[in-house]
Amino acid sequence: MKRLAAALSIAAAALLARGLAAAVAPAEVEFTSLPEGASVIVDGNLRGITPLKTFDIRPDAPHHLRFAMKDHEPKDEFFSVGAGSRTVLHAELQPVKGLLLVTTEPAGAEVSLDGYSLGETPRLITTLNAKDEHRMILRKPGYQERKLLVRFNGRDPVVQHVNLVLDSGVVSITSDPSGAEVMLNGIPRGVTPATVAGIPKGRMSVTLKKDGYKTETRELAVNAGDSQNLFVTMKEIPGTLRLTSVPDGARFYVDDEAQGKGPVTVTSVRPGERRVRAELEGFGTIEKILNVGRGETLAEEFRMENVLGTLEVRTSPPGATVFVDGRHCGVSRSDDPKAETSDVIVVQGLEAGEHTLIVKRSGYAEAVKHPTVENKKTTALKVVLRRVFKPNVRIVTATGSIEGVLVSSDATNVFVEYPMGITQSISRDVIRTMELIEEEEEVR
Repeated sequence: MKRLAAALSIAAAALLARGLAAAVAPAEVEFTSLPEGASVIVDGNLRGITPLKTFDIRPDAPHHLRFAMKDHEPKDEFFSVGAGSRTVLHAELQPVKGLLLVTTEPAGAEVSLDGYSLGETPRLITTLNAKDEHRMILRKPGYQERKLLVRFNGRDPVVQHVNLVLDSGVVSITSDPSGAEVMLNGIPRGVTPATVAGIPKGRMSVTLKKDGYKTETRELAVNAGDSQNLFVTMKEIPGTLRLTSVPDGARFYVDDEAQGKGPVTVTSVRPGERRVRAELEGFGTIEKILNVGRGETLAEEFRMENVLGTLEVRTSPPGATVFVDGRHCGVSRSDDPKAETSDVIVVQGLEAGEHTLIVKRSGYAEAVKHPTVENKKTTALKVVLRRVFKPNVRIVTATGSIEGVLVSSDATNVFVEYPMGITQSISRDVIRTMELIEEEEEVR
């Protein structure tokens, strides 16, 4: 029994020792912060800089913890840990905010800090990080802009009082004509006549705009307290005339000044009523009064009235050359290759009376007509040509020569009309020479 009691006593002592050892086992604690680099102070003792991991925090009564960092608000808390436990303690530290009071004389200046507008003076500002330098700009119309650098010493309040310096002048602006829009440095400031006050000191661009007039710009140097007068004569923007005639080719005159044959574009036309005249041989002169606006482009068409006679000629077949009174008037044509009759050739400007019309086409007999033309009237005439046999090619073979009308040819044969109305093929193998017979053109 004594031995059993002794063994139990030894076992109980071992269990108690192990229990006591577990009760005082250190805990693992990890300290983190945002931003990193904060001092970790536990129960008044500096333990290190975040991020920090330690194993010597004993599981006893609550511990006082402080995260501290320069230019940031400290953060305090209490914590307890269990024996052998693992704990993460994190703090997000806020930058220390400075106190800034801004006043101006006069009040009402816009306060801009680091590019952001924060209202008007007087202004208490509590949102600035004390660790940073801040650029402050004070603006008030009619006063010089002031730029300042703001620095804080921790939480110590900073008071900035600024006496603004007057920086404005007065300019009276008139124009001829009046009613021009006034812009100072691109900002609208009314219409002339206009008196503009509160102009900042320095160089200023004055721009005047008015419909129909050229934009005028003047540069002024303004000093504080200046009173200046500015008079500007506005210059009219010239107009443009686009003149055409039906038919084309009329000669145009603007206020009796020749502008050339139409269609014509006349630039730099003085605004107002302009007298425009169109002349074309064989047609009546047309004169119009055109009202040209400032900067306006005015298009005007002149339909000329033919006071002479006109002859309209068609030929059958197309492709004939037309002469009137010995004057070459063109070749009759048709867009339809199968057409038997040509489109119209218009011969204008013919005096009243009888005229000589000659129509010629190779392979056809020359046709001569004597149509009568009346003033302001059109005479239509269709000329039917008579086919004749007129050789235009001479071919020599071993058996003789042939003169006929060349119809077509290919790599092996030449096709010739001979006699009239009959086409025969000649092999190139038997042809010794082939030459074209040039047709003598009558000069008229």
